[in-house]
This record gives sequence, structure tokens and C-alpha cells, in this order.
Amino acid sequence: MKRIFTAYKDLLSIIFKEAPVMVVLTFICAVVTGLLTPIGVYVNQNVFDGGLAVAAGTMRFEDYTVYLVLFVAVALLPNIIYDLFVFNYVQPRSLLVLRTAYKGRMLQKLKTMKYEHFESEQSMEIIDKAYNRAENSARHLWPMYVAWTLSSIVASAGIIYHLARIEWWLVLTVLAPFILQVVFVSKKNLNIYDELEHYWNKERRYNILGWCLRSRDFAKEMKAFGNAGWLRETYVKRLNARNKEYEGFYFKHLKRNLLGYNITKIAPVANVLLLLYLFLTGPMSIGTLIAMSMVVFNQAYMSLGGSTILFRASGWHIKFYDYYDKFFNLSDEAEGAASGMPKNFSVEFKDVWFKYPGHTGEQLQTHDSEAETAGIGTDKYVLKGLSFKVEDGMKASVVGENGEGKSTMVKLLLGLFTPNSGEILVGGKNLNEYPLSVRAKIFGPVFQDFPRYSITLAENIGVGNIDEISDEEKIIAAAKKGKADEFAKQFENGYATLLGRDFEGGVDVSGGQWQRIAIARAFMGDKPVLLLDEPTSQLDPMAEAALYNEFAGMTENKTALFITHRLGSTMITDKIFVISDGKIAEEGTHDGLMETGGIYAEMFNAQKQWYIAEGKEGTPQEFLCKEGTPQEFLSKEAEANA
Repeated sequence: MKRIFTAYKDLLSIIFKEAPVMVVLTFICAVVTGLLTPIGVYVNQNVFDGGLAVAAGTMRFEDYTVYLVLFVAVALLPNIIYDLFVFNYVQPRSLLVLRTAYKGRMLQKLKTMKYEHFESEQSMEIIDKAYNRAENSARHLWPMYVAWTLSSIVASAGIIYHLARIEWWLVLTVLAPFILQVVFVSKKNLNIYDELEHYWNKERRYNILGWCLRSRDFAKEMKAFGNAGWLRETYVKRLNARNKEYEGFYFKHLKRNLLGYNITKIAPVANVLLLLYLFLTGPMSIGTLIAMSMVVFNQAYMSLGGSTILFRASGWHIKFYDYYDKFFNLSDEAEGAASGMPKNFSVEFKDVWFKYPGHTGEQLQTHDSEAETAGIGTDKYVLKGLSFKVEDGMKASVVGENGEGKSTMVKLLLGLFTPNSGEILVGGKNLNEYPLSVRAKIFGPVFQDFPRYSITLAENIGVGNIDEISDEEKIIAAAKKGKADEFAKQFENGYATLLGRDFEGGVDVSGGQWQRIAIARAFMGDKPVLLLDEPTSQLDPMAEAALYNEFAGMTENKTALFITHRLGSTMITDKIFVISDGKIAEEGTHDGLMETGGIYAEMFNAQKQWYIAEGKEGTPQEFLCKEGTPQEFLSKEAEANA
């Protein structure tokens, strides 16, 4: 009960602040609507008795017309008040106010929430229900339940008053069945909202597949493979499986609920018979009999039920407010005490151990090969004492096979997850000492699965540093570094061109151009540390090597980490770290590691044919020696492939 009042206090304060007159008018309309029920009894009584009096000549028709006008008014006013004002004005406007307030709060929370919650199924259930269902619950709580409850209380009081005027014990014969049903239903009733809690996973399975079927991103492949029919059938099967399971549960409990729901359906018949008995044995008028029979049969139990709806039904919706509370209790990123940027931009991992959260049964919602290899749902560590240091201004490659911990390392460096033990230092200071606002200015990441926003080209680049998103000069400078300016010039609207096909007038660009945009985004704000997490995995090896050559120039005077399982970047970096089984297995230069003949040498020899141009023989290293510097060699190869 306390939680119900807390929820109402919050939502009413939000709406009253925005539209106080609307709130007051809603309460007034609810009271007026409730009064129309007992007034209607009085009017109906006089319509019938007055009609007989007019027919008998004991009442003038002019006097009788007053009741006819009131009869029409009482019949029309409830629909006018509820349909035109409450449901067509108050409810949609309130929903807009609450949506703005709730979504605004939640979006603010999402900015500070730890990233790990987005990869946890338990947390995602909380986020989903808070974000998508609390709003719908609010729509029921206000104005629906408030108006319905208040008007029903007033109507019930009026009906009881009329019953007591006839015989005091009629109040008991009407109230007793209602109280009996409330007690029975409260103990035995199937709570549909409780049951829906258990079907969230099933709903999510078919909802996500349904989104895929509607998405343009999936349409091309579905057409190419002709698998849309099968996917649609799978969607229908999942939906039907969920529905059948729920229906089975519902009908299982239907018999025990049947009696409880029908107590107040039998009671009106008995009470109307009592009224008929009183009419036949007493001085009750025909108008009173008809008016009271109508209200007992059609409205009495509806009004009595409505008078308790706020307390009976609100509890169901409050469950989604519980998720709203849980949402705001999800942990946030560490605030960090450091106010400025580091003095230098060295990056160091010191004996870092890490396993993904959820090892007690919670499953992560991730397609990260390292998370999968780590065995989510177990105690297996992905990183096992990872230690290495990249000096300020150094360009380093971190290489290793898929699933060895490279992408996990990047997530830790960006603060998306926190190590179980050990520490990560930037400029000699623990990463957690820097607030999120500072970390965002230190790192410029380019991911393998970089996002493609359906906004303008300028905005797609500018979101890399939101503080400078309106600075056209800096956006163009970043575009030049990422070489996105080369195709920006070809667009009629230049940097104002809307990208993607989600909206009319949008322009689709190639995967390579999107990649250039992602790189330009990383250069927004002149970030001192660049993180390139397999950004070239979709390119062929020679194009990849050429692009890494460009990075060499782009990253001048910056600390740069190239994370990859392909070795196109190793020729242009100062140092190579080989990660295996969650820790550094080898480190050194290309020549030194090749002489060692370890993991790196095996990987390089296995991949060397990828980087040999057609018509040439030997290894990439031999070509580098023949053709000059790595940069010269790669530049020539890039020109040849262009």
C-alpha cells in the first residue's frame, strides 16, 4: 500500500506541475460523474411516476418536461465527460507529460549506468520493463484508476443512500455479496500481471525475431537466401508456444475463479426480487421500483467494484514501478576524483584478472567471441594476470587468435567493465580515478562493429565528441584525418547529407565509407589515445595493410593500440604484444619475434600469403626490404589496388 501511495505522489506531482488546472478538473469531473448515478435514480423515478401522473391528468406536461430534459442530460453527460475530457484529453496529455518525465530520467540514468548491465539478462529485464512498461502502468494509475475510483465511491454512496431510504437492510443484501466476492477473489484470483512476469524471456525471443523480420538490415539476406518464410514460421511458433503455455495456465485456474467472479452476477437478481416484494407489499411507487431495479441490476456492483479498483488493480501495476526502482538502483560508473587530463598518456595493465559477471547463472547478452569462449555461466577467467605497458606516444599492436582476450582488454580499458583484481593505469594513475567525462576525452576508439547512425554525415562524425558537435571546422578536420572528406565532397548537401535509408532522403554509403566515418569519429576532440579494435576485419588483407599504413600518419604524436588477429598492423608499430590464454605470451619487435620462432612467428607465417601482391614472390618482410620502408611498400600496394 505504501508503494502505491508513493507512486501516486510521484506521478501526480509531475502532472500537477505541468498542468494543475487539468488535474483539478479531472477530480471535479470524477465527482460529478459519480453524482450522476444517484441523480439518475431520482430522475428515472420521476420520469416513470411523472409519466403516469401526466396520463392521469394530475401533472402538467410542462412540469414533466423538466424530468425529460434531465433524463437526456444524465444519459449523455457521463459519456461526454469520460470520452471527450478524461480519455481523449486528460489521458493522452498526461501520458505525454509522464513519458517525457520518465524517459528523461531513465535516459539520464542510462548515461551513467555501468556498461556491464547491458550484457546481463537480469539487468536487461529490469531495463526493458522499467523503460517500456512503467509508462503504461502510469496510464492506468492516472487518470483511469483515480477517476474511476472517485466517481465509483460517490456513485456507491448515492446508491446506498437510496437503498437505505427504502429499507435499511437492503444495504446489507447488496453489500454482503460484494464483500464476499472481494474476499474470495483476493485469496484465489489469478493475477495476470504476476503471470506475465514469467513470460518475459519468451516474449523477448519472438519480439526480437519479429524486429529482424521488419528490419531493412535483414531483408537483403532473407531475399537472397529465401529464408523469410521459415523465419516467419519460427516467429509464429514462438508466439504460439508462449500463448499456449499461458492459456494452459489460465484455464487450469479458471474453474476455481468461476464461482468468485459470479457472486455479484447472481446477487442483483436476488435483490431485484426483494425490491419487487417490497413493491407488492408496501407503498413503493412503480417509478421507484423500476429506477432502483435498473441501478441495482446494472450499476450497483459496477460502482462498488470501481470504488476498490485503485487498491485492487494498482498493486498489479506497481510491480512495474518496482522495476522502475530497480532500474535506478543499477550500479553507475565510478565517479572518479581526478579533475584534469593525465600528464602523459602511457597505458599500463598490471596483473589484471577478469571474468565476465554472471558466473552464478546470469547469462550475458553478448556475441563477443571472447565472452563465449570464456564460458559465461562459469568461473572461467578471460584475462589471467595480463601485464604490459605502452609508453606515451608509442604505437603498439596487441595480437592474438580470436577468443584470447583482446576485445575484453579494450572493454576494460574503456571502463566498460572493472577488473576482478589488478589495475589499469593511464599516465601512471588508476583508470577508475578518472570520471567518465575525462575518459571520453582520452580515448578515441574504432570498433569492428562500429555503429551507423541515421543522422547527417556531420553528426555521425561529431558524436565522437559531443562537446564539439556544432563545431564545423573540427568536424571537417576530423573527416580529413579519417579521409571521409573525400566522399563528403561528392554529396550534394555535403556534410549535411542524411545517411542511411531509415528516413526519406537518406543516402546509403558503402561499408568502406562507413569505416572512414568511424575513424573520423575517433579523431573528434583530438583524442590522445587511439584504440583500433579490429576495425579492418571486413577488408581484404592488402587493403587492411594499406589502411594501417594510413593510421601510421594519422596517429602521429599519439599513443595508439592496434588490436587484431591479423598482422597487417605489426609492420608500422613500435612494439608487438602477443596475448594468449589471457596474458602476454610474447612481446617485442617484428624481427625479434620472428627470430624467437614462437606464437607470433607461427601466426605470421600462416598469414604471409595474404600480404603478397600478385606476381611477386617471397614474404612480406622481404618485400619491405626490397621496396624500402614499410610505409613506402604499403603505399605502393594501396595505389596498385586502388
